[in-house]
Amino acid sequence: MLTTSVVLGGGLFAAGAAVAADTPSAGVTSAVIQPGMVSEKVDVVGKGTVDAGLFTLKTKDGLLQTYCIDADNPVYLNSGAEYHEADWGASSLGANAKAPMIRWILDNSYPHVNLTALATAVGVDSLTAEEAAAGTQAAIWKFSDDKSVTLHNANATSLRDYLISDKNKGIAAEPKPSLTLTPDSVSGKSGSKIGPFVLNSSAAEVKLTVAGSAADKAKLVDKDGKPVGATLAGPVAKDTQLFLDVPGGTPDGAVTLSANASTTVPSGRVFMTDVDEDGNHSQTMILASSDKLSVAATAKATWKQGKGALVNSTAKVECANNGVRVSVTNSGDEAATVTVDKQQVAVQPGKTESVLVKVAEKAKYDIKVAGPNGYAKEFTGVLDCKVGVTPTGAPTTPATGGGTTTPSGTPSTGAAHPAPSTTSAAPGTGGLAQTGANSNTPILAGVAGALVVAGGAAVFVLRRRGRHGRTTA
Repeated sequence: MLTTSVVLGGGLFAAGAAVAADTPSAGVTSAVIQPGMVSEKVDVVGKGTVDAGLFTLKTKDGLLQTYCIDADNPVYLNSGAEYHEADWGASSLGANAKAPMIRWILDNSYPHVNLTALATAVGVDSLTAEEAAAGTQAAIWKFSDDKSVTLHNANATSLRDYLISDKNKGIAAEPKPSLTLTPDSVSGKSGSKIGPFVLNSSAAEVKLTVAGSAADKAKLVDKDGKPVGATLAGPVAKDTQLFLDVPGGTPDGAVTLSANASTTVPSGRVFMTDVDEDGNHSQTMILASSDKLSVAATAKATWKQGKGALVNSTAKVECANNGVRVSVTNSGDEAATVTVDKQQVAVQPGKTESVLVKVAEKAKYDIKVAGPNGYAKEFTGVLDCKVGVTPTGAPTTPATGGGTTTPSGTPSTGAAHPAPSTTSAAPGTGGLAQTGANSNTPILAGVAGALVVAGGAAVFVLRRRGRHGRTTA
């Protein structure tokens, strides 16, 4: 998200900026869940009979396949909710010691491993895509939600038991983001290096551009002040720092820094939604496979010459601390008094101060920041850190029997064909037809409408939706 700012007096004025904490304009920012799954029915203790398996998310130029790590939250189909890529720390994985076990499952099961090789590893004669997806989801729920699952198929059961056995040693490292450039805005004085912007990416190369009416005044450099070219060859070092060098005496101005790449998003990345207009929040997903996608990140640098405070703020969800941490930086040469959610903090020149704003689980937050000379910024979102907590007022979905949210039908008999282990598998056809549902009907993980199958290929009816929570000026 690009925060539009203008200089006013001795401070940075960013009135009306509303952004989601921990959700920069970076990586995959718009992925819409599709009405279909690769799945089978399973019995979950406390939930009844649901479908378990792979969801498909659609971006502007490719597909993602995901499993659920948030079984007690519903999925809102046709709500316009868009998923965005996020770090583990912004989800229940941030405080989950079993997160490495989940990542091991993703790297050692379907669709990352093809069905033939997976069946051999498990010691069964064969696995269908539906069996593999259901067994994998059941194993993930064991570590993400502590759910006890009974599968209806012996091969799927064997796979689940294999994935949660002692063979699972875990993979401790969180996967790299597809592309992030943080923070979304920085400020400083001309005659200095302005930054840093912190770049992370899984891409083989990242293209960088500096644009704006004052672009000829700012030179992109690294932390040592050496010029940075238009292309960074990968792998990009973790937390690569970038700065804009603005000569002394340069008139007040601003530029936009953009990063672009083409990459396959690493398995294990978390995908979350923002709160929609009705306060709904769809369940959190974890990535199993990805097409090669175009990803981008954008941020802004602003500088001024005169004296005064120059304030910027960022926010990051901290699930381990049950809240949102707001950090305020003063790049000016005078102290600033800043209000963060009714708490006042004094920020000295060249310093950063932070405030942890406590937020109830599954609750919406709206954190306002105000500073000198009209500086204002707002962070909104929902805290979704713990499993087993149902949002207040969230509708419940009966597992069996009547009701408008109850699905009916049986899994398709046409199993998806496995892809080689080095490629993403095509979305399958094992979904259920949904009946009696409207555009606001929630469904639990594993419940979705069937994909249309023609000539062995899945045909999707797709539509782009505008993203919630945009930054405005």
